Amino acid sequence: MTIRCKALLAALILMLAPLGTAEEDARTLPAHELPEGFCYLHEAIPDIILDMRYAGTHNFVGDVIDGYEAPYAILTRAAADKLRNAADQFRQMGYRIMVFDAYRPQRAVKHFQRWARDGEDTRMQAEFYPEIKKKQTLLDEEYIASNSSHCRGSAIDMTLTDLEGNPLDMGTGFDYFGKLSWHGAAGITEEQEGNRLLLKTVMEENGFRSFQKEWWHYKLLGEPFQTAFDFPVR
Repeated sequence: MTIRCKALLAALILMLAPLGTAEEDARTLPAHELPEGFCYLHEAIPDIILDMRYAGTHNFVGDVIDGYEAPYAILTRAAADKLRNAADQFRQMGYRIMVFDAYRPQRAVKHFQRWARDGEDTRMQAEFYPEIKKKQTLLDEEYIASNSSHCRGSAIDMTLTDLEGNPLDMGTGFDYFGKLSWHGAAGITEEQEGNRLLLKTVMEENGFRSFQKEWWHYKLLGEPFQTAFDFPVR
């Protein structure tokens, strides 16, 4: 068989192959190709700052998290459009958006759950959960959710910086598990509370909902997908 015939046969096989579900197709996508309805945030918002914690080791687990192969932020286009509007509003006020996490593969949630059930691994406790005695508490109190809106591509973990990229003081770091991270928390300064309120106000004006226990977490109202995805971040 000639090379041309082989190429035509391969193309015909691909055309006749049955189509899988969106999630099945997403698992086999080549690098940098996303399922329909998703986009990279740095393409939607060019001046966005990415500090993708789960693609590195500076996170509450202390390891690169399953499914994070590159430090990119991905969202549904619906969420990215709303976030771009918020970014424009913040920029006019003298701020930029910094992202810690966006779309999260389902395998990452499973990684979090395995870690939370491992009572021996407390490497990152001093920074991220000093008030938590048993890691299982993070599951019981839904700091680690089994059904995360991140896996549907419509949630973002974020903060604000000045135009030079210096983060605003929010009172705690990202992923600090404890009441100090709650909206309306006692024990933070007026400036820190004001920074949280600024973030919350603008995000809610642009179609996102806050999460009481995490000042950094925002979910799009009216999510376009209702099922979890598991394609890797790469």
